[in-house]
Amino acid sequence: MWYRTAGWDRFRKSAGILGAVSILFLTVLLFRLFQVQIIKGYRFSEKSQGNYLKKFVISPKRGNIISSDGKIVATTYISYDLVARAEISYNAIEKISAISGIPVKRIRKNILKSKRRGDILLTLAQDLKGKPLIALASNLNKFPSLRILKVPRRFYPFEEVFSTCLGYLGPLDKESRGKPEYSYAGALHGRAGVEKKFDRFLFGRPGGEIIEVDASGRVIEIKGNVPPKLGDEIVLTLNSKLQKTAYEAFASRPGAAVGINPETGEILLLVSSPGFKASAFSSPGGKVTNIIDSQKLPLVNRAIQMKYPPGSTFKIVTSACFLNEKKVDVSEKFFCDGSFRYGSQCFKCWKKKGHGWVDFMKGFSQSCNVYFYNTALRLSGKLLSRYARMMGLDLNVFDDIGGELPSTIPDPQWKKKRYKMIWLPGDTINMAIGQGYLWVTPIQMALLVCGISQDGVIRKPFVVKEVFSPDGTVEYRARAKIVRKYNLNKEVSSLLKSAMRKTVTDGTGRIVNLPGAEIYGKTGTAQNPRGEDHGWFVSFGGGELSDFCLAVVVEHGGMGASSAGPIARKIWEKYIEIKNEEN
Repeated sequence: MWYRTAGWDRFRKSAGILGAVSILFLTVLLFRLFQVQIIKGYRFSEKSQGNYLKKFVISPKRGNIISSDGKIVATTYISYDLVARAEISYNAIEKISAISGIPVKRIRKNILKSKRRGDILLTLAQDLKGKPLIALASNLNKFPSLRILKVPRRFYPFEEVFSTCLGYLGPLDKESRGKPEYSYAGALHGRAGVEKKFDRFLFGRPGGEIIEVDASGRVIEIKGNVPPKLGDEIVLTLNSKLQKTAYEAFASRPGAAVGINPETGEILLLVSSPGFKASAFSSPGGKVTNIIDSQKLPLVNRAIQMKYPPGSTFKIVTSACFLNEKKVDVSEKFFCDGSFRYGSQCFKCWKKKGHGWVDFMKGFSQSCNVYFYNTALRLSGKLLSRYARMMGLDLNVFDDIGGELPSTIPDPQWKKKRYKMIWLPGDTINMAIGQGYLWVTPIQMALLVCGISQDGVIRKPFVVKEVFSPDGTVEYRARAKIVRKYNLNKEVSSLLKSAMRKTVTDGTGRIVNLPGAEIYGKTGTAQNPRGEDHGWFVSFGGGELSDFCLAVVVEHGGMGASSAGPIARKIWEKYIEIKNEEN
């Protein structure tokens, strides 16, 4: 035998090594089994559980938005989607297409989108209605893996009229995705306007189902569910009749109108033209490319996100400045022959033939540029700038909708910093008539006239009045808040109002001289280096109409009296009609 030849000692040594290796191997194996079964067993068990229990999110119904006169301006309707619980064959897709009339290409495209999102249920068709919905519901028993699902979708009954104020819905962008704790994959959130600013109230809270699926993804059983929570209801300060009248008055021309109750700060109308179809952003197949790419910029809220030179409407500030500082006497006259020379520069009046001899009342009501050129030489850029800020043109306090732009109010220091140039008398002359470096938004001009009407008191503007939970609890209520208070000499304040009244009764603002109505106003035509002039009309009411101030601007509209004036008239007529109905 071999061990007799090799020797017993060598055999015993080899057997010992083999035994040691075997024991080591068994030890490692037993340790690994202990690690897998005991130490990591619970973790693997949880993972295994996740493989067959899936969570399916049930979308909440977004809260309604209501106008101040009780009209629903944003709501959610129940839509029907066709979904599959598991992978579906091409043959089945062709049959579904034949039954519903939905093209095969569209169904496959929807499935691919659904897969990319990682949906548990694959979406074949969205927003079904009419014959396709009836046909599929009637034949659903032929396709065990299919299900017709109820899905809430946003709808805006007034579409363009409220669009730039309400905003629209869309998926979260990469920067904000996952930030709201109430969100979920594929959720639509407010992307602009009130929809965005008050998204946390409107969104509601999602519900869900725990679904048991097999290895192929087929639904076996619904283990449990949590119903979604309806979003809160928002009540606006906007009046739907006033809003609609203002929007239609623009007739698609670019511009904006802002109407405010100066006694409370409530915004009664906030219109930006042109608007857009907000429903397109949350509807399947909605055509939004034309809206986004439009050169008319419908997504820009011109009331707060566009700045213009105020033109002659700024003469309200200039007048307040030289009267309050006693730089000019109201009876002092200047001669206007249609132009004004200062050094080598020639400044024109809007009336080529001139206005003749002009005192304060005539100069203001007829908006004579030459009168204001002369008075500007007694002022300074620093002083004019101080009065512009004091009277509210620097305010940037409207936060119910995001994106409000700050005004540009120049002074000598600003010009030196911005352009490395000194302030010249010509800059003061230009600023006195609302030109040059001066830029403001329509809402800032509306606040300016609010201050005049309220003798120096300006209240914070707001568009959301109240927020109610589904059970009627008040979640939010706006309060009147003073954001600026300034004091002009009482005689000066009275003179300004008289001049604005004369502008309407016997001046450039006669377009709004309505029978029995006490309206104060000022027209403005702002030069535009890129095209036709912009037209302005600002106004406020007295007596029974003291609760309404209005600012209107028409881009490239030309003279304010002939472009913004007719729009202001239609708005005032509608406001008076509404007041009479309430009384």
